[in-house]
Amino acid sequence: MLKTKKHTFFDLFEQQAAIVHKGAHLFYEMVGNYQDVETKVKGIKETEREGDQIVRRIMNELNSTFITPLEREDIHHLAHTLDSVIDYIDGVADRMFLYQVKQPDAGILAQANILVQCTNKLMELIRTLRKLDHEVVDKIAQEIKDLEHESDANYRKMVSDLLNAKGADPIEAIKLKEIYDKLEDCADFAEDVSNLVEGIVLKNA
Repeated sequence: MLKTKKHTFFDLFEQQAAIVHKGAHLFYEMVGNYQDVETKVKGIKETEREGDQIVRRIMNELNSTFITPLEREDIHHLAHTLDSVIDYIDGVADRMFLYQVKQPDAGILAQANILVQCTNKLMELIRTLRKLDHEVVDKIAQEIKDLEHESDANYRKMVSDLLNAKGADPIEAIKLKEIYDKLEDCADFAEDVSNLVEGIVLKNA
């Protein structure tokens, strides 16, 4: 039966953002205390599955709701872009285990810390959707952009150090470069979420 559910989507988005932050925090804990890695990777994988369940719930609500609080395309796009953040975090953790990374370097630790900050800001940002407060959204979105720029600068340094290291094992360098790339993608998707929310608020203000 078609129905109106004003708050359901906001509730689900807030749950999804909390799951994304949980995944980032688990990854930060993993690289900060790099022991029993397989178990920690499984914990991140389970969090990623929780995120998938929320996306399915959002899509089911979208298909069964006649009047939605935001445009259908925006709801769909936001759900999948938020999900991409946790997907990439899971992908990085999985690669670190599969590629048998012995110990995360300082750059990975820094990126993990930035991701925790980014996803914390994403939770704040998603909560603004209920009120569509453009001024607050602008402030939080700028903070996320600043963190993405910090991530980008850290990424460039990591890649430079990796490619210019004397006597580096080329196979190990290929593995680490892929991990660095995926970590930077996480921050990029966080910024994409903030851009989406900014656009949604502008359209609905």
